[in-house]
Amino acid sequence: MRTFNALLISVILSILIGGVLFVTVFPQGQWVHYPLHAFVEGLGTFIALLIAVLIFMLRIYDRLPVRYVWIVSALMGMGVLDGFHAISQDTQSFIWLHSLAMLIGGFIFSCIWLPDAIAQRGYERQLPIIVFVLAVLAGATSLVFSSSLPLMSHGSEFSPLARTINLTAGGFFFVASAYFLLQYQQTRIRDNSIFASHCLLFGFSGMLFEFSTPWDGVWWCWHILRFAAYALVLYYFFMLSHAEERQLQMLNIELEDQVVQRTLQLSNELKERERIEKELKHLATHDPLTGLYNRNELERRITDDLERANRYVHPLSIFMVDIDHFKEINDRYGHGGGDRVLRSMAFELESSLRKTDYVARFGGEEFLVVLPETSHSWAVELGERLLHRIANHEARLGDENVALTISIGVASYPDIATTWSDLLDAADTAMYQAKHDGRNCLRSAQKAIC
Repeated sequence: MRTFNALLISVILSILIGGVLFVTVFPQGQWVHYPLHAFVEGLGTFIALLIAVLIFMLRIYDRLPVRYVWIVSALMGMGVLDGFHAISQDTQSFIWLHSLAMLIGGFIFSCIWLPDAIAQRGYERQLPIIVFVLAVLAGATSLVFSSSLPLMSHGSEFSPLARTINLTAGGFFFVASAYFLLQYQQTRIRDNSIFASHCLLFGFSGMLFEFSTPWDGVWWCWHILRFAAYALVLYYFFMLSHAEERQLQMLNIELEDQVVQRTLQLSNELKERERIEKELKHLATHDPLTGLYNRNELERRITDDLERANRYVHPLSIFMVDIDHFKEINDRYGHGGGDRVLRSMAFELESSLRKTDYVARFGGEEFLVVLPETSHSWAVELGERLLHRIANHEARLGDENVALTISIGVASYPDIATTWSDLLDAADTAMYQAKHDGRNCLRSAQKAIC
């Protein structure tokens, strides 16, 4: 019991010291760090499954009692589900997988009270393998159908269901801990004190969930308790195998290699995920053909710019730009030629803008240019320059150089309109007037300039 008491004292001191350090370093009360969380949970998954395999091997040689089938099964279920939890960043599946791992682990651990005859049937029916397979299916299903999961959080708080599941799981672990403590009092076998400590730490982590919110100090605290519980049992089983020193050394080498590989794998997965997220974000905000902003991103940005212009009483102007005779280009050179013209036009438009300006593909052969802090008169001058630049530009289509021209409609805030929809309508009307007046010219919502 001295080991057990020392563990409890260490846990209490760790909680107190860790809480003081967390509040000092993170006075805002939260520390969001997905990579570290994924690493800790991933390493915990590996340790849980390794412990399960060690116990299973020792059981094969009758080194451990038959009731350890419950421990093996619980570790299998928790390890697999915690692994899925480690790779998930969707809030609902993230919390659901952790809660499910705790509930399944606690329930199976509490089955340690059942008679040995039932445990023997569990071995005969390959219960650990069944739990492993079901956990894999449950984890994969939770990730794929995350939108169908029960509500596990609202805002920055865990839902009542999430708290209930974790409190129940903590209760199951306390029940299992009571069994091991009772066995230790009767037999003085060290295995029982170790597993009593393991279950007690998990029980405390389930109870602390009630007082935590995502990424706060208590949240990190019960993560540390769970990891400490795994580490404690792992250490014990290494010491238990100390008599077979050569096998232990080989196992240590293998463990270190696998930890390094797993760490590298997690790092590569995180880098790949970040790369994919960047690509998806770019695709969500940019036109895939021209690389310019798409209409959704344009409307988001110009809404912000109009609010800023209104707040600081600054002007803002826009161009509605349309490529002249674009249908004829498509008919003559095909859609591939049309796409090359669109890309060429996008390049010319971006090259002609100032750093503060931006351009988006508005639809078809239409582009919209936004000129923050630009008066109407200055916008008209910039538009004339753009007309001449495009008129002197030719696109290479096959063996031919094709001359391009554009029609421009100019509108300004607040001279012409004070809302985005009105500003857009004004520029659009001016652009169609330029088309009607012969193309290759600019029309202002206030006056015409050819």
